[in-house]
Order: sequence, then C-alpha cells, then structure tokens
Amino acid sequence: MSSRETAGGGGFIRPPLPDGFDDSRAAVRRAEPDGWRFSPAARDGLWQALRGRRDIRRFRPDPVPEEILHRVLEAAHLAPSVGYMQPWRFVVVREEVTKLRIRALAERERLRQAERMDERGRHFLELKVEGIREAPLGLCVLCDRREAPEQVLGRATIPETDLYSTACAVQNLWLAARAEGLGVGWVSFYRPAELRAVLGVPDGIEPVAFLCLGYPDERPIRPGLESAGWASRRPLEELVFEERWLGERVERSHSSRGPRPLPGSSSRVLPAAVAALVHAVSPTDSAAAVAARDRADELVKPVGSLGALERLVERWSAVTGHPPPAPLRAQILICAADHGVAARGTSLFGSQVSGQVAAAAARGETAIAVLARSRGDRLVVADIGLASPTPPGALDRKVARGTADIAAGPAMSPEEVERAVLTGAALAGELGAADCLVAGEIGIGNTTVASALLAGLTGWGAEAVCGRGTGVDPVGLERKRLAVAEAIAANESAEGGPYEILRRLGGLELAALVGAMLGAGATRRPIVLDGFAVSVAALVTVRLCPAVGELLVAGHCSAELAHHLVLTELGLEPLLDLRLRLGEASGAALALPLIENAGRLHTEMATFSSSGVARS
Repeated sequence: MSSRETAGGGGFIRPPLPDGFDDSRAAVRRAEPDGWRFSPAARDGLWQALRGRRDIRRFRPDPVPEEILHRVLEAAHLAPSVGYMQPWRFVVVREEVTKLRIRALAERERLRQAERMDERGRHFLELKVEGIREAPLGLCVLCDRREAPEQVLGRATIPETDLYSTACAVQNLWLAARAEGLGVGWVSFYRPAELRAVLGVPDGIEPVAFLCLGYPDERPIRPGLESAGWASRRPLEELVFEERWLGERVERSHSSRGPRPLPGSSSRVLPAAVAALVHAVSPTDSAAAVAARDRADELVKPVGSLGALERLVERWSAVTGHPPPAPLRAQILICAADHGVAARGTSLFGSQVSGQVAAAAARGETAIAVLARSRGDRLVVADIGLASPTPPGALDRKVARGTADIAAGPAMSPEEVERAVLTGAALAGELGAADCLVAGEIGIGNTTVASALLAGLTGWGAEAVCGRGTGVDPVGLERKRLAVAEAIAANESAEGGPYEILRRLGGLELAALVGAMLGAGATRRPIVLDGFAVSVAALVTVRLCPAVGELLVAGHCSAELAHHLVLTELGLEPLLDLRLRLGEASGAALALPLIENAGRLHTEMATFSSSGVARS
C-alpha cells in the first residue's frame, strides 16, 4: 500500500502531517476510536469534491499556475499502489503542435466510433474534443509496465495491479483538481500506440489516460452524458452483492486492428523552401472559438441545436477571428495536370480530356464555372502539368507535361515536386480579398493517383482505397486496383515520409494543392475541400503540418469509395453528402451558401437578453 512519504525526485516533497497527528504505534493504541476520522468540515470537503467531480469539455484559456499544477500532480503521486510500485508517470503537454496532433487522433477516432454505434451515433458526434486544444494543459498519465528490477509484492499473481494503481493516481489527480477549481476532461478517442508515438513514449510504458486540465468554461450540475440522456447512474444496490456474484453474465467481443502510420511530420528532411512554408503556418486562435461558442449559447435557441453549423462557426472563428461573413467571398482554385498511369486504362476517359475540361472551365462552361459565376466568386484555372498546351483563359504554371507512370516508379523528380508545391503556394498568395480558398482539381487518372497516395500514407490496401472514379466498369476497376498495388510495390521506400510519398505516388496538381493549402495557412484563410483527390492532398498537407488541419472544412462527401475514409482520417464531417463525383471543386462550391448562412445565423439571431425570451 501507499505511504505518506513521496518520492524525492522531480521536486516532490513529503507533505506535513495534520496538526496533532502522530503515526507511532503507541499513539494508535492510545487514540480514541474516532481519532482516525476527519473532522466534519474536512469530511464534507472530501464529499464535495467527490460529488462535484465532472468531465469538463469546455475550458477557458487562463493559464494554470505552476504551484497548483504541482499540488495536483503531488496528489496523483500520493495514490495507493500495490507493492508500493509507484508505476505512474506523467507527461505535461503545453505545446500547440502536440495538442493539434493529439486532437487529430481524437477527431478521427471519434468519427470511427460513431460509425459502429446505433442511432445514438449521431448524438455521439456532438461530444466535442476541442478541449484538447483549448485547455491550457494536457496531461498524459502513463503506467510503466517494464519489468521491475526486483520482485514487487502482489504483481506476480496479478500483473495488472500496475494499471489499477495508475488508475488510482488518475482519481487522486482529478479530485485534487476539482478542489483547486480546475476542470478535467478525460479523452479516450485515440489509439494508444499512436499517442505514444506523438509523445515519444518508449515501449513498455502505456497511456492510461489523456486528460485536459484547465479552468472550466461550464458548470455541469450533472455528468454530461447523463444530461444528454446517454446514460444514467445506476442505483448502488444493483451493484453490491453479499458473499457471491449474483449479477448478469456479460459477453464481450473484441475487435483487432493493426497499427497504422501515425499522422505527423515527415522523417525526411524537407527542401528549405518547403520547410519555410510549413513553418509559416501559425496555430489558430482558440480564444476566438470560445468567444463564438459563448455567443452561440446566448442565441434564442436550445444550446447546441444548430448542430454541425455551430461547430463550423467555431472552427471558422478560430481561423479568422470572426464567423463566416456575408457575403462570403471565395477564391476557387482549380489545379490541372495529367498522369502517366492513365495510359493503363484506369479511367473512363483518355488523357486528352484533361486539357479539354480545363479549357471549358476557363471559358465558363463547366459546373464549377456556373457556380462561381452565380455567386460572384473568382475562379482560377491553373495548368500545373497538363500534357497538352495551356488552354486560353487558364494560368500557365506548367511544371512538366504530366507525371511518370506511378506503377513503374516515382511520379515526379525532387525538383518537379518542389516546384509544384511552391507554385501552389504562390497561387494561394494571390488570394487578395478572398475570405477563403476553395480547392479543386482537374486531371484524368487522378483518382487512381489519389488512391495510391492514400494507400502509401495509411497502409491500406488497393481494395479499400479504389473506387470507380468517373464511372469505370468492373474490368476498369480491377485495372485500377492492380495499378495501385503495382505503384505501392514499385515505390517502397525506407524513408517514406509524407513529402517523399507525395513525390513518388502523387500528381503535379495534388502537389500544387498541398502548397496552396500551406500558403492559405500562412495567411489564416479557411480551406474548403472538394472531393476525394483534394482531400487526399489535404491529408498529405496535415501530415506535413498538423496546424493546417484546423483550417479545413469538408464541403461534401463524394460517391468515391474512399472519400469518407479520408475525411474520417482528417477528423472532418462533410457539410453535404450528395453522391457527387464531378470534381472541379463543384461540391465545395455548393457548400459555400451553407457556410455563409451559418455565419448569418450566428451574427443576426437575437440573444436571450436582447429579445426578452426566458431561458427556461
């Protein structure tokens, strides 16, 4: 069991004994039976902390004083541990980039868990993980499960006692935080191996809890899931048995999932100019998101009743400092290029169609041109790598006449991929007065390329990532899957960071979109994503620069098989799901009026106080 003596390392000291307390055996024998009890005031304080402990999801940005953090950690270190093993370890997370990576893991797993639920899955999506970033501190409580240097009492018969002891440390920490006026939020949407990789935790040390720690921006009277009707506290008498177990038999099923590559920065050194683009992206403003959320709570409506639109406004405000404006001025950037793999018959159309569609878009004849014209948005069609000459009306930013066949080797040379990325960044630098960047693409064969790129980034197989694209028949789909499998085999690399994977398996237009997203990030412009290929380019960008993930808005989910998987990987919920498979940024453009109206609702609705409407 534990002792009141705490470890001397790490700045911890032995706490003083209560006044009049004597821990000698003689004193124990002399004491009255009630001498071991707390005073009534101390006992009431303990019960207040127990009954007032809540899972907090909304935090203020106020910093946590170091002395309070020390007391909370000291309380955790005073936890009981079987055999006095003290297996707990703590990683305090303060850096923005670390929070963003952990939040990306949580967003993705939140969407994955919702898919496996019944009708409650939609309610589950209302559970927010913004606290990972908004809380001033993250705290990972870990258990050191490596073999102890000597026998630890109790661990030989029950090896899991180290985990149980660490759970006691979590509870101590939580209660101490509540007593100090802090809020704690327990995040469980992550895969432990990936969290360990983000935090640089060695093998044998396992995460038990990732906690958000800070001053709360809410005062829940009841547990949040109970208030939401998700679950309620069962009566104690249902859970206590005398002598023998009399409860129901519970069958548990276990699913196995293998480890997958971790979102994060490339292990490969980036070219200096590309690295400069990554470093120019600054984190978004969580205080602005909190302000938007505070106003949303004051509007004449039930809290949270605008669903995903409220989250959209919070995200937009964090990027720009304000909700989506009305009118919303967008710049629609369409990057066009050809792909060598298209010669293998992976698409319904031949490569010559890329240039023809780009020319029609530049003339104002395609769907995206109609949508841009109807709203007065600026449409830019840029030739990044068409095999044909640059069509009239399009910008000539040609890096090469298409890419090489990815099924036979790398798509681009190091010089080509760098030029394409920098070209995209330069195009984003010409946004002018636009409120956001809408990203789109044109290129026959680019769903094949995007599928191979997604497989390279995630480790998923060809069947999982390949869909019908523009509508290939079953034979064409098999050719596409074979080309993706051959591309992965032909481009295996020991240093397969996202930038190198982009070079080997990507396309010139996708590389340009990566640069454009980095460029938009440097000027804090939201990025509205179109379809599958654009979303894969966004995934590359987020792997290079996690801060870009905060700028992304998923305009829609297309009919392409793996688009939903990519959006889940990015932690994004699409605004529209219309089964589109057109590309050219058309789905993203259709979402722009919805984004604009979300901003109108936020800014033009009355509040309870201004309208005289009672809250209850």
